[in-house]
Amino acid sequence: MSKMISEKQEAINQVCEFIDDIYYQYASSFGITDTELSILYALSEHDGEYLQSDICREWSYSLQTIHTTIKNMEKRGLIELICKAGNKKNKYIHLTAAGKKLVDSIMIPLITAEEEALGMLSAEEQDILLPILQKYANALKESIGKIERNPL
Repeated sequence: MSKMISEKQEAINQVCEFIDDIYYQYASSFGITDTELSILYALSEHDGEYLQSDICREWSYSLQTIHTTIKNMEKRGLIELICKAGNKKNKYIHLTAAGKKLVDSIMIPLITAEEEALGMLSAEEQDILLPILQKYANALKESIGKIERNPL
């Protein structure tokens, strides 16, 4: 029986899962989910305010996942949803004082660690890493998009 997955593809998948697990473990160590970590990350990079729809689009989450996570974070007093004047549909996620405190304790060390890890790559490696990852992700999306789907 021939191998279904090439060794390179398997290694790529494992590295992607390993990176995902690093963030999952980090989030879990603070008692939050990895989706909550992503929302806090986005908010920390956008001065504590971000459109719910932008998080879905830019972070590749479904609206349902973000909506559920936001409701849980709102119940815990970490964020609040704000509608800007004249626009009731698009809701801004805004950090509360408790949310800002959590961002300071979780995100600053995480971003420092990410910068340290990136600093372990040469300038040339840093310059090519993102374009290669983006090219691969786009090619994968296109290739998977061509697969015919037949519901069971």
